[in-house]
Amino acid sequence: MIGISKIIVTSALPYVYSTPHLGNFVGSVLPADVYANYLRMRGDDVIFICGSDVHGTAIEIQAIREETTPEKLAKKMHEGIMELFRKYGCNFTYYGSTHTAQNKEETYAIFNALNRNGYIGEVQKELPYCNFDKMFLADRFIEGTCPVCGYESARGDQCDNCSSILDPNQLIEPHCTICGKKEIVFKKTRNVTIKLDKLQPRLERFAAKSSSTWSKNAVNEASKYFKEGLKERDISRHMNWGFPIPLEGFEDQVFYVWFDAPIGYIGITKEWDGKKWQSYWKGKDTRLVQFMGKDNIIFHTILFPAMLIGADLDYVLVDTIKSYEFLNWEGKKFSKSRGVGMDLQEALSVVKNPDYWRFALILNAPESADADFTTDGFVEAVNKIINGKIGNLFQRVFTLVSANEQVFDKKAPVDQQVNDLLDALYKKYTGHFERIELREALKTVVAIADLGNAIMSEKEPWVTAKAAKSDQQAAKDFSSVMNGLLKISYYVALTLFPFVPSSSRSALKYFGIEGDPTLKDISRAPDLKLDGAPKPIFEKLTDQQIKKIGSYS
Repeated sequence: MIGISKIIVTSALPYVYSTPHLGNFVGSVLPADVYANYLRMRGDDVIFICGSDVHGTAIEIQAIREETTPEKLAKKMHEGIMELFRKYGCNFTYYGSTHTAQNKEETYAIFNALNRNGYIGEVQKELPYCNFDKMFLADRFIEGTCPVCGYESARGDQCDNCSSILDPNQLIEPHCTICGKKEIVFKKTRNVTIKLDKLQPRLERFAAKSSSTWSKNAVNEASKYFKEGLKERDISRHMNWGFPIPLEGFEDQVFYVWFDAPIGYIGITKEWDGKKWQSYWKGKDTRLVQFMGKDNIIFHTILFPAMLIGADLDYVLVDTIKSYEFLNWEGKKFSKSRGVGMDLQEALSVVKNPDYWRFALILNAPESADADFTTDGFVEAVNKIINGKIGNLFQRVFTLVSANEQVFDKKAPVDQQVNDLLDALYKKYTGHFERIELREALKTVVAIADLGNAIMSEKEPWVTAKAAKSDQQAAKDFSSVMNGLLKISYYVALTLFPFVPSSSRSALKYFGIEGDPTLKDISRAPDLKLDGAPKPIFEKLTDQQIKKIGSYS
């Protein structure tokens, strides 16, 4: 990646129908934020783009229930989610929305180009209609049993259990999720389509060229659909909330949310800066890195690339896909209705330091397989690791230096073996980031702290400090050990930054670094700046907090 002129990092856009839960967070937004932080530290020209996916029937129906408009409801939810991400320390270049003039412009530009190029069609088909509610049902408002895996809560467009793409008429014993009744009939209507079958040869060539930098599950998922053969797919819906279809005879329909949502990456960038956006999205030397959960793979490996390839408007195509598996809660799927798992707001209401959640989630991120959040695991991450290993190292090192300033020589050389071990661990850390192995990169930070704690236990510098008051050699030994421990502490404080930026800044202030660090700062000699006794950077969870977290199971 070194030498790339520009990098766009995106996270799958959170849908504003509900507050994201911790599984959503660790599956896209959090790792994208961590990676973008690292790229900034490295000095890259990177923009981190995200925003709220606000269209769709879910918002329209909920607005009716709340006696408001979809636009007002979407705006309220968007602002609430944006504020939550701010509290969690997410450093977006821009967090926007899919319901903007800019995204409408880009959606229409891509659609019209697809139409000119022969990739837009229409189909007559039977769509689900609820006789009780007297309305056509969007795919997510019809549920039934999946014909592929037997999952009983498959939606009309996709099964969340086996990720199969479905049509509503494939569901077994479907029911309307608005009224709960099975009074569903299928009525004939016309819909606009994108001709994915016609685009398949070009898509397969693109995937073959790019998939070496895709997660394994993304490669497998795309390959499965190519093998089955792509089919025309609807891109319009009978509803009011969304961008109207700019095509004669379809003015009463709007774009299906999955069409304008991925274009939102471009529209949001354009909303951020109406002049700069093209230098990123149409730059010849731009790299696009996209983070998502596995339920979004199909949209980023096939549907979004198909739209951009078919439009042929010189938009950048995805280079790297980092697709995560699912995070479960104590062995169960997150479920608001069943009280399983915490959303972002609930998590902060119990443990107010967002860095504890960031740290624990990345340490257990479902990078290559489904993972399980447990209360015991969270307690271990916070109390034993970030407090017991990292916070304890900072506190002991800073306190020892502060208490023995009269015998401490900050110019004393660090043992070469310590330097070599640190260099090796730092190289390992950057290597993991280059491969976007964020969990392993964080484990390497912990390993650096482990090195410091091992030296502390072996050398017992507090003993040497007592002898140093009357023994010149002891003073030299003490200073050499402490300079090594200071260097280790400095490395830990700096390498923590992508993961827990607020805590990293607090630790780096003790070394005289204000603001956000860069990787170049690693070469600075650590110079401790203490004004009185050092204060602990972390604190352990209380029994009350632990009990409260456990209640969400």
